[in-house]
Amino acid sequence: MLLIRDFGVFTAKEYDRFRNGSSVLKEQLPAQPSVFYKNEWNGWNEFTGIEHKKEEVNIQEIQKIAIEMGIKTKEEWRMAVTTKQIDAPLFVSKVQGFSNWTQFLNTDKYRDFEELLSFTRSLGIKTQTDWRGWCRDNERPQDVPFDLHTHYKDSFLSLERPNNISFWRYIFVGE
Repeated sequence: MLLIRDFGVFTAKEYDRFRNGSSVLKEQLPAQPSVFYKNEWNGWNEFTGIEHKKEEVNIQEIQKIAIEMGIKTKEEWRMAVTTKQIDAPLFVSKVQGFSNWTQFLNTDKYRDFEELLSFTRSLGIKTQTDWRGWCRDNERPQDVPFDLHTHYKDSFLSLERPNNISFWRYIFVGE
């Protein structure tokens, strides 16, 4: 177990990759630790040494701390949590309000929502199909993602708007 904890292995998937990455480790580590250690097995969290925060977490507060610390990647986040530099959940992606790592760590390279609306509405297109065609036939600016829905869905959902307007109609036409 110490070897697993020393190398920062946190999940079953990572354990498999770690174990299979070396013939020596493959011989030394069991393929199924839950079966091998069945009498003392208490789950992956104990096996890997992960301590999960149980209380409610304010996503904006821990995001601010992460940005102030200069954390830029998921791996840096994990290191900061496991070394107790930050008191937050290791799997922040499971915290309510988490959208994606780029947005959480403020490494977003795309336009903000209002700027996107100005851009997309100026194109004169009306549907997602039109958008795909426009992207195929034109050079899309680097600060505008192809997958608008994934990137801007939360901004759209946070708006006070008529319930019957679709994401795509709002993006291209408005209310």
